[in-house]
Amino acid sequence: MQAKKVPLRLDLMFLRCIADEAVRLYPGRTPEDRVTLGTLHDYFAWLAKDAITDEGLARRLVNTMAKLQEELHAKVENRHTQDIDPTAPAFYEGFLFGLEQAISFRYGVDLLLDEEIDWEEFLEAWEWTRERLSLLRGNEV
Repeated sequence: MQAKKVPLRLDLMFLRCIADEAVRLYPGRTPEDRVTLGTLHDYFAWLAKDAITDEGLARRLVNTMAKLQEELHAKVENRHTQDIDPTAPAFYEGFLFGLEQAISFRYGVDLLLDEEIDWEEFLEAWEWTRERLSLLRGNEV
Protein backbone atom coordinates (compact mmCIF):
# COMPACT_ATOMS: atom_id res chain seq x y z
CA MET A 1 0.00 0.00 0.00
CA GLN A 2 1.44 3.38 -1.01
CA ALA A 3 1.45 6.11 1.62
CA LYS A 4 -0.68 9.16 0.95
CA LYS A 5 1.11 12.48 0.53
CA VAL A 6 0.37 15.49 2.67
CA PRO A 7 -1.57 18.19 0.84
CA LEU A 8 1.41 20.45 0.27
CA ARG A 9 1.52 24.10 1.15
CA LEU A 10 5.04 25.39 0.92
CA ASP A 11 4.44 29.09 0.98
CA LEU A 12 6.29 30.96 3.67
CA MET A 13 3.15 32.55 5.08
CA PHE A 14 1.49 29.18 5.73
CA LEU A 15 4.61 27.59 7.24
CA ARG A 16 5.19 30.73 9.33
CA CYS A 17 1.67 30.33 10.78
CA ILE A 18 2.43 26.73 11.73
CA ALA A 19 5.75 27.67 13.33
CA ASP A 20 4.24 30.65 15.17
CA GLU A 21 1.48 28.48 16.58
CA ALA A 22 4.01 25.86 17.67
CA VAL A 23 6.07 28.55 19.42
CA ARG A 24 2.93 29.84 21.12
CA LEU A 25 1.92 26.38 22.38
CA TYR A 26 5.41 25.26 23.41
CA PRO A 27 5.96 23.20 25.58
CA GLY A 28 2.39 21.90 25.52
CA ARG A 29 0.90 22.43 28.94
CA THR A 30 -2.43 20.69 28.27
CA PRO A 31 -3.17 17.40 26.53
CA GLU A 32 -4.86 19.31 23.70
CA ASP A 33 -1.78 21.52 23.28
CA ARG A 34 0.48 18.45 23.16
CA VAL A 35 -1.67 16.80 20.47
CA THR A 36 -1.68 20.03 18.45
CA LEU A 37 2.09 20.41 18.83
CA GLY A 38 2.64 16.81 17.78
CA THR A 39 0.53 17.35 14.68
CA LEU A 40 2.42 20.56 13.81
CA HIS A 41 5.74 18.72 14.19
CA ASP A 42 4.40 15.90 12.07
CA TYR A 43 3.34 18.31 9.31
CA PHE A 44 6.92 19.55 8.95
CA ALA A 45 8.27 15.99 9.19
CA TRP A 46 5.90 14.71 6.48
CA LEU A 47 6.79 17.65 4.22
CA ALA A 48 10.45 16.74 4.68
CA LYS A 49 9.72 13.08 3.94
CA ASP A 50 7.95 14.02 0.70
CA ALA A 51 10.79 16.40 -0.22
CA ILE A 52 13.39 13.67 0.25
CA THR A 53 11.65 11.73 -2.53
CA ASP A 54 11.05 14.71 -4.86
CA GLU A 55 13.98 16.92 -5.91
CA GLY A 56 11.84 19.79 -7.18
CA LEU A 57 9.90 19.89 -3.94
CA ALA A 58 13.16 19.62 -2.01
CA ARG A 59 14.66 22.68 -3.66
CA ARG A 60 11.55 24.77 -2.99
CA LEU A 61 11.11 23.56 0.59
CA VAL A 62 14.76 24.05 1.56
CA ASN A 63 14.62 27.70 0.57
CA THR A 64 11.37 28.28 2.43
CA MET A 65 12.66 26.50 5.55
CA ALA A 66 15.85 28.56 5.47
CA LYS A 67 13.81 31.79 5.41
CA LEU A 68 11.65 30.53 8.26
CA GLN A 69 14.75 29.65 10.28
CA GLU A 70 16.05 33.20 9.79
CA GLU A 71 12.76 34.58 11.11
CA LEU A 72 12.85 32.28 14.11
CA HIS A 73 16.45 33.26 14.80
CA ALA A 74 15.41 36.92 14.79
CA LYS A 75 12.71 36.06 17.36
CA VAL A 76 15.32 34.32 19.52
CA GLU A 77 17.55 37.40 19.39
CA ASN A 78 14.60 39.70 20.09
CA ARG A 79 13.57 37.64 23.11
CA HIS A 80 17.13 37.76 24.43
CA THR A 81 17.12 41.56 24.32
CA GLN A 82 13.76 41.67 26.14
CA ASP A 83 14.79 39.10 28.78
CA ILE A 84 12.07 36.71 27.55
CA ASP A 85 12.79 32.97 27.45
CA PRO A 86 13.97 32.20 23.87
CA THR A 87 13.60 28.42 24.22
CA ALA A 88 10.52 27.93 22.03
CA PRO A 89 11.68 29.76 18.88
CA ALA A 90 15.19 28.38 19.37
CA PHE A 91 13.79 24.84 19.51
CA TYR A 92 11.87 25.27 16.26
CA GLU A 93 14.80 26.98 14.57
CA GLY A 94 16.88 23.89 15.37
CA PHE A 95 14.09 21.49 14.44
CA LEU A 96 13.70 23.08 11.00
CA PHE A 97 17.46 23.23 10.56
CA GLY A 98 17.67 19.46 11.05
CA LEU A 99 14.90 18.80 8.54
CA GLU A 100 16.36 21.27 6.05
CA GLN A 101 19.80 19.69 6.32
CA ALA A 102 18.43 16.18 5.73
CA ILE A 103 16.68 17.39 2.57
CA SER A 104 19.73 19.39 1.46
CA PHE A 105 22.08 16.43 1.85
CA ARG A 106 19.78 14.21 -0.20
CA TYR A 107 19.98 16.41 -3.29
CA GLY A 108 23.08 18.48 -2.66
CA VAL A 109 21.07 21.66 -2.23
CA ASP A 110 23.64 24.10 -0.92
CA LEU A 111 22.43 27.29 0.67
CA LEU A 112 25.83 28.27 2.08
CA LEU A 113 28.05 28.28 -0.99
CA ASP A 114 30.70 30.32 0.81
CA GLU A 115 30.99 27.68 3.53
CA GLU A 116 31.07 24.53 1.45
CA ILE A 117 33.58 22.02 2.83
CA ASP A 118 34.65 18.68 1.49
CA TRP A 119 34.94 15.43 3.43
CA GLU A 120 38.62 15.89 4.29
CA GLU A 121 38.02 19.42 5.60
CA PHE A 122 35.12 18.10 7.68
CA LEU A 123 37.31 15.36 9.15
CA GLU A 124 39.96 17.89 10.09
CA ALA A 125 37.38 20.17 11.72
CA TRP A 126 35.75 17.20 13.46
CA GLU A 127 39.08 16.05 14.90
CA TRP A 128 39.75 19.55 16.24
CA THR A 129 36.24 19.76 17.74
CA ARG A 130 36.48 16.31 19.27
CA GLU A 131 39.79 17.21 20.94
CA ARG A 132 38.45 20.57 22.12
CA LEU A 133 35.45 18.90 23.74
CA SER A 134 37.49 15.96 25.07
CA LEU A 135 35.27 13.46 23.31
CA LEU A 136 36.52 9.91 23.45
CA ARG A 137 37.89 8.41 20.30
CA GLY A 138 35.90 5.54 18.94
CA ASN A 139 35.45 3.70 15.69
CA GLU A 140 33.10 6.37 14.40
CA VAL A 141 34.13 9.38 12.36
